[in-house]
Amino acid sequence: MIEDYIQIVDVIYDTDFGKTSVFLFDLEKFIYIRMGSIIVLPLKAGDILAPTTTSYQCLQTGEKVQRHVGAESLGVAYTGVAYPIRENGVIIGGIATTGSNEREYALEKLPDLAKELSDSLEQVSAAIENIAASAQSLADGGQALTVQAQEVNEKALQMEEVVEYINSVASDTKVLGLNASIEASRAGDVGRGFAVVASEIRAMAISSATSAKDIRKIIGGIQGLVGNMTAELEKVGGNTQEVSAAVEEIGATVESLSDSAKALSDLASNL
Repeated sequence: MIEDYIQIVDVIYDTDFGKTSVFLFDLEKFIYIRMGSIIVLPLKAGDILAPTTTSYQCLQTGEKVQRHVGAESLGVAYTGVAYPIRENGVIIGGIATTGSNEREYALEKLPDLAKELSDSLEQVSAAIENIAASAQSLADGGQALTVQAQEVNEKALQMEEVVEYINSVASDTKVLGLNASIEASRAGDVGRGFAVVASEIRAMAISSATSAKDIRKIIGGIQGLVGNMTAELEKVGGNTQEVSAAVEEIGATVESLSDSAKALSDLASNL
């Protein structure tokens, strides 16, 4: 009798850990059903076999009937298979199963997905290398600017020495002009023309001293700007080095992911 095959239904159901649905039917109706967790059909024991089912068709043909059903029906693509059961050459019923096609679909897509992942990681790796190169170039440029700023500061110090010398000369000239004015006044009318020259010398000395003072202020401003620029460049250089280190770390991670993607692709090709 067909009921003798109920244990086989349980074995098939348990073998797939309750995922596959298994149906036992006689010549008219389903007599025992173990509904799986993935494909849940609106069937129960006692339901009459519909002509559109694989169960009914296998009874009519006496052969295995297999049908693939798209995901539009239950949201999950699945395959239904029905086998007739014979006793003494006579068909007394059959067993049908329905199993999800998601695994097969995933296995079909896995190689392509693995390749896409590998290609994407290669592009990311190339982009990271470019970023690292740009960051290093920026760091090198900042270092070069820092050196040039130091050179400007050294030149400013040299200019300060020159200004100091001009200031000293202006001071001495002023004293000489004052002495010349005194001597010209002592000479009376004879030294009157020399007094005019002495006055002009004193005026030039005062003007030179004033100019030297202005130049010193300008040099001080340049030194301040150079100092600020150097400090900012040092900050940029430090940040750039941190960026380079972070990019290198990301690059190592991407390289590890690329190796994993390649291993996944090799595994998929062997499935």
